[in-house]
Amino acid sequence: MTPFKSIIAICLSLLCHYVLASNTILKTIDGEQIAFSSLKGKWIFINYWASWCQPCLDEIHELNRFYQSQHSKAALFAVNYDMLPPAQQLELVKKYNIRYPSLLDPAKQLGLGSIPGVPATFVFNPQGKLNEILYGPQTVRSLKQASRATVS
Repeated sequence: MTPFKSIIAICLSLLCHYVLASNTILKTIDGEQIAFSSLKGKWIFINYWASWCQPCLDEIHELNRFYQSQHSKAALFAVNYDMLPPAQQLELVKKYNIRYPSLLDPAKQLGLGSIPGVPATFVFNPQGKLNEILYGPQTVRSLKQASRATVS
């Protein structure tokens, strides 16, 4: 991680620590509401993607595999970078066979700031604190490694 990304991650981590202490509600594209606090004890991965982004499409199979094998220990969510209406997002979820829940963009509620590009995966530790931001396509292995790493 470059020094600039490290500084950003630390700032986001400090901000998110306070934001997530409240009972932030995440909303799925199909209307379900999930209290962020209900995920405490699990690693949380929020993956930003877009249908025009080939690396994003390439990682979906790996993310599906990770979700299937780790859903008891980790929560994985997709977020469409283009902020399309929920009906369009549902179509894309079906088209690309995304098997993990999709959220309406939670960046503001979680204090994530502007997302510079995709794919980007925000990793929160089991206490709900932002631990790391992963850029580029992810694999089952890279996500498992991220859940073992701890930022001091």
